[in-house]
Amino acid sequence: MSYSRKLRDARWQRVRLKVMERDAWRCQASDCRSPENTMLHVHHKQYFPQRDPWDYPLENLITYCEKCHEAQHVKPDGGWSLVEGEFYRWSELPNLLGFEPRGYLSQDADGVVRCGCFRLDYNPDAPDIVLPGTQTFIADQARVFIKQREFVPVFVKGEDFGWEYCGNYRVEAATNNSVEIGIHAERSKRDGTIAMILFLEKEH
Repeated sequence: MSYSRKLRDARWQRVRLKVMERDAWRCQASDCRSPENTMLHVHHKQYFPQRDPWDYPLENLITYCEKCHEAQHVKPDGGWSLVEGEFYRWSELPNLLGFEPRGYLSQDADGVVRCGCFRLDYNPDAPDIVLPGTQTFIADQARVFIKQREFVPVFVKGEDFGWEYCGNYRVEAATNNSVEIGIHAERSKRDGTIAMILFLEKEH
């Protein structure tokens, strides 16, 4: 289950509501200047590997408004730090990455893939499995990514959330087997629009 799906899980929603109720439905940043009706987030003060978002003690969770939540991820040098499992607006990604990303795969002037941004409606098993389309430029980008050995930051987006940072990935294997493509086409409702399947591995 992707992190974005876990955030829709009833177990997380119950924990989230407990934290907001404990915090009186207010941002807990002492210098918060946001209006009272601003959107609230529940922030993990510390992340632990292989732990579900709801599997934390309440004292590790705190309520922030959107702006104050973003401030938690600013580095001392003024830059931004990527936090695995956190969600970011598209407009924040240039500051996070140091370049302007594009949907799907972003390449620099030398053609090197710098990051991946995958929508879950097109790639329901992202970030582990990516389904490049049949358009020539998209298939060509996928072939570049297949040959590349560097890990790149990967983000996924569902319907209701921003872009979730999933970690750094590269292609472990790829196939254009028609049976395999057919299985994934049925799952993603993309019959006839998948050129190949990329299986990604995560950097540890």
